[in-house]
Amino acid sequence: MGINCIFVNVKIKIIITLCAGFFLVTACPEKSPKSALELIQENNMDLPKPLGYYHKGINFKLSELFMRLNFNDMVIQDDADVRVIPELYLYFTVESFSRSEAEAFQYAFEEEIDELDAVHDAYLGKRLSTLDESNVSIKKAVPSSVKYPGYIQVISGSEFKNEDPLTYFMATLQINSKFYVLQLIGKKENMGYLHDDFIEIISSVE
Repeated sequence: MGINCIFVNVKIKIIITLCAGFFLVTACPEKSPKSALELIQENNMDLPKPLGYYHKGINFKLSELFMRLNFNDMVIQDDADVRVIPELYLYFTVESFSRSEAEAFQYAFEEEIDELDAVHDAYLGKRLSTLDESNVSIKKAVPSSVKYPGYIQVISGSEFKNEDPLTYFMATLQINSKFYVLQLIGKKENMGYLHDDFIEIISSVE
């Protein structure tokens, strides 16, 4: 067999291999990943797949759909943990305050107020100061499923006129000598089905 014949045979084998590979790729296209909304809908409108996270002395569980952010426009503390599901414009934040910081908040109130109330009410006041129009629910004790004393409240409002309002689920917990503020923040029309998720998040804090 001549050299030309060998080259011809090799070329034919290469062409057959390429064609076979092309057929496999085009015949079996990869499935597109499911969107965050699809995953929530499949999970009975609950945030799916909770994972364990740690922040400054506490552990908590949060859906793996959240991505870590490196900015802190929605919080007070520079070292807060801020996460987001971009597709849903849904944010989660957690930050801690020391006892000395809680005492500083106490001095801002004319009436006598304990440290837990001071942290919660001061944080609420700072939140309301950023909103042009707002509605605030009654401050309530956290549900019995939460392992630590604290308060929970819901704020709705927009930072500017004619802007779509946001809803802020906010809870303040006292754990030993520290105070933690946790928030779930999103578009008002989406937050009705996420209140139970927020309760589960704060109930997971240890």
